[in-house]
Amino acid sequence: MYLVKRNHNYPSVNRFYNSLFEDFFGSLDPDTYDNVDWSPRMDVEETENEFLLNVEVPGLKKKDIDISVKENVITISGEKKGREVKNDSTCYLNEIRYGKFSRSFRLPGNVDVDQIKGTWNEGVLTVEIPKTELAKPRKIEIN
Repeated sequence: MYLVKRNHNYPSVNRFYNSLFEDFFGSLDPDTYDNVDWSPRMDVEETENEFLLNVEVPGLKKKDIDISVKENVITISGEKKGREVKNDSTCYLNEIRYGKFSRSFRLPGNVDVDQIKGTWNEGVLTVEIPKTELAKPRKIEIN
């Protein structure tokens, strides 16, 4: 399972991040990435009440992105269309990634999948995954 796209130049770094995400979200099948051209950068945060996924997808519109949950796995996928290149141009540098992407994470058991919501702001998708009431910390009074 690779949550961080493989980089053959830094295998130990990749193993570190992959094991970190596997420990937190559980492992996934490596075949998840078979039809993927690129992988957007993202931050994963946890607050007292929720998990937050912030996904950088500049150049896309919210209609180009799908968020789905199946069997406690959340998947964010979409496609970034390539720009039109002039026939008489010469390309000296090509770093912008285009094509299909997909990121999947196994959700912890303490989330309310029915209340997951996504918001869009200037090329950043924020997915809010609320925790169940039972999972939230609470203070117990002593009588």
